[in-house]
Amino acid sequence: MWPIVIDENGKHWDPRSPTLRSRLRASVDDRDLLQFAILNLGFVAILAEKDSVRIRLRPAVVAPAALGALYLWLHRRRLQRIVVSWYDARWHDEILGWSNDGWRRLTALLESAKLANHGYSRRRTSIDKLDSANPLRHILEESSRLVSTVSNPQLLPPELRERYVVLVEDGNGELRVCDFGRTMMSRSRWWRRRAYGHRIDDMPDWSYGRWVGDAYREARQTGEPLLEEVEAVINWPEVGTFSHSYWRLIVPLMQHGHPTRLLGVTVDNVNVGIHKVH
Repeated sequence: MWPIVIDENGKHWDPRSPTLRSRLRASVDDRDLLQFAILNLGFVAILAEKDSVRIRLRPAVVAPAALGALYLWLHRRRLQRIVVSWYDARWHDEILGWSNDGWRRLTALLESAKLANHGYSRRRTSIDKLDSANPLRHILEESSRLVSTVSNPQLLPPELRERYVVLVEDGNGELRVCDFGRTMMSRSRWWRRRAYGHRIDDMPDWSYGRWVGDAYREARQTGEPLLEEVEAVINWPEVGTFSHSYWRLIVPLMQHGHPTRLLGVTVDNVNVGIHKVH
């Protein structure tokens, strides 16, 4: 018997759906696709049998909309027990009797596992914190030029033309890569070959990609440039795990009748640098 799967927008799917497979651009078999979606994309799987249900998810990445849809689905049913399988470096299983205590335990289980990832840190900062040699300071000071760089990154100062990425919002609200500089994401040739048209969330280090996507979604929501000081430990499968420290500027461009575009530009923090994590 196959489960129902809830996607990151709270929509219910048959995991064997050709439409879902096409949307995820997947070439793996149905069971591998289901596992991939749970572990990396924040999906939830539900398998109902009479008065019990089995739930599979990864709390660290599960999408809020998927959780909301799960709670609504549970509220509509008379259940005796729930089997929860959750992933946190390995799979865990727990059987819950369905009562008020069961609800509290399920909520505690899901929320306590969604701890902040201490490998990532991003802090809003201001232009005053950038030294005079930082090229991000120069483009922020030329506000009339700033928005035009989103449409044409070649207007960026020469030292930034290789360190940018442009995302475009698709019809489903996903942010997809449409352009990037020559040295951007250079630690993964595999990702650079396939990045065009894919979600920024789908980078080789899935947790990092989703976390990066959150910053762009924040800038899209506010409609204002977002300048941040960033530190992250990133796993590049082809070369290993590295600690990065950099400044990132995200500039959104919203025009009536056109999809939202966002330009992201990064500058390494030379005072900290990049080092391999052993």
